[in-house]
Amino acid sequence: MSTISQRKVRQFLKRSEQAATTKAKGQIFEDLVCYLFEKVPGITVSQRDILNPYQSEEIDISFWNEKFAGGFNFLPNTFLVEAKNWAVPAGAQEIAHFAAKLEERDEGYGFFVALNGISGSAAGITAARDKVRLALIKKIRIIVIKKTDIESFKSGKDIVKFVKAKICQLAASGTQFH
Repeated sequence: MSTISQRKVRQFLKRSEQAATTKAKGQIFEDLVCYLFEKVPGITVSQRDILNPYQSEEIDISFWNEKFAGGFNFLPNTFLVEAKNWAVPAGAQEIAHFAAKLEERDEGYGFFVALNGISGSAAGITAARDKVRLALIKKIRIIVIKKTDIESFKSGKDIVKFVKAKICQLAASGTQFH
């Protein structure tokens, strides 16, 4: 399993924070997300920043999953990622919009990587956290990853373990926020 360089993670985060434009900040943050996910065996970036033919929706990152043992062999061959490098938690509207993108593409899993997490109370499952819960009704599982999670990953194995735990939390309790 590939090791994640915490030095490299810090460099991505610093470069993103210091970037001159919002677009540059977002691109560097997406680069970090790609770096992390490609540490999981069998995962490769398929496409980035893809607009649908109607130019009404953009997908930040699409990954291909070879389903290698020790990797995401429990996930479908494709999955999508929304990356939010915001100074504040992402809100309910962003989660609802991402859930709609997943539903329209018949994708059962998606990753919402938000530097400062998502809005709402863990205890009350409010705001964006409720939208994650409500997506389950449509058989859509949104795995939220925040900065502290990113900083805890030492290898692709850690990411796999984290994702399995979040999927189990969603299945058992209807939430992944404890």
